[in-house]
Amino acid sequence: MMRLRRNAMRLGLAAWAAALMLTACSRQVELQPAPDERKQVVLLAKSKNGDYWNTIKMGAEAAAKEFGVQLTFDGADEEDDVARQQELVRQYVAYGADAIVLAASDYGKLAEDVDNAVRKGVPVVAVDSEVASNRISSFIGIDNYKAGREAADKLKELAGSKGRFVILGSSPDDRNDEQRKKGIVDEWSAAPGMSVARTLYCGPSVSACESQVRSVVEDRAPAPVDGILALNAAASVGAAEALRQTGTDGRIKLVAFENSLEELEWLQEGVIQATLIQNPFTMGYLSVKTALAAAAHQKVDRRIDTETRVIDSESMFWSDNQKMLFPFVQ
Repeated sequence: MMRLRRNAMRLGLAAWAAALMLTACSRQVELQPAPDERKQVVLLAKSKNGDYWNTIKMGAEAAAKEFGVQLTFDGADEEDDVARQQELVRQYVAYGADAIVLAASDYGKLAEDVDNAVRKGVPVVAVDSEVASNRISSFIGIDNYKAGREAADKLKELAGSKGRFVILGSSPDDRNDEQRKKGIVDEWSAAPGMSVARTLYCGPSVSACESQVRSVVEDRAPAPVDGILALNAAASVGAAEALRQTGTDGRIKLVAFENSLEELEWLQEGVIQATLIQNPFTMGYLSVKTALAAAAHQKVDRRIDTETRVIDSESMFWSDNQKMLFPFVQ
């Protein structure tokens, strides 16, 4: 039975990888006038690279096809390139986009560009990441504070409600990570045996995350850590690689965020004990649908919370979880 499950999972991963490759390699062009008067929606991701953003793109493309929208996908090469994302927002407003879907690289720094876009008649829908602007038509994504509490509760369960733990994130300026961290700290405040030994930031680089975790694990001062809660995909993969390299996988519990190909493989191997998964495909789909409604001056929900689940190496094979992991393979 386990062999059959693993084979099924490999097929799902292979199908996902193929779909992501086709999506990532699709040609990106400048916004051009639509001769058939289709609405032109621009999706600006934090980055053009990575499983997560390409899955959001696939969801957006599904909505664009269903509703007859001309979709343009763009983004910076690196998630922390805020200046490039600001430039792209201004560029597509000038090109005459009917609406913009934005996964903001910075909560505060994109606010002025969003305000300017809306003042010029271009509605903006935030996806995945919020923006400090009350002019956003809608936000579509998860409740990061609640997700942090869910992940913290899982690590508490795995650790027997006691131990020293590392929280590993991208940057103190990353609003998603900081909301997750706040949820973690609040969840553990009722468990006196759970303590945060270190909070580390390693940016969007897997190798930097791996290096930081390896240093902490090998240091063991003043006492060894018992678990790691990684707040994003890069942190999760980097932590998993560090635990495997130091031979501490299994002893040091690792709870991750997101569901990249690498994370699912580490989950199957038992290096990651659990991961909190999102539904980026649904985020992409709903963001384009909502942007189209906003461009048509229709009333839209100010916030649409999308689903999260905590899965482990067993529950990842459950039918409902497989649908979240591979929505385009069903």
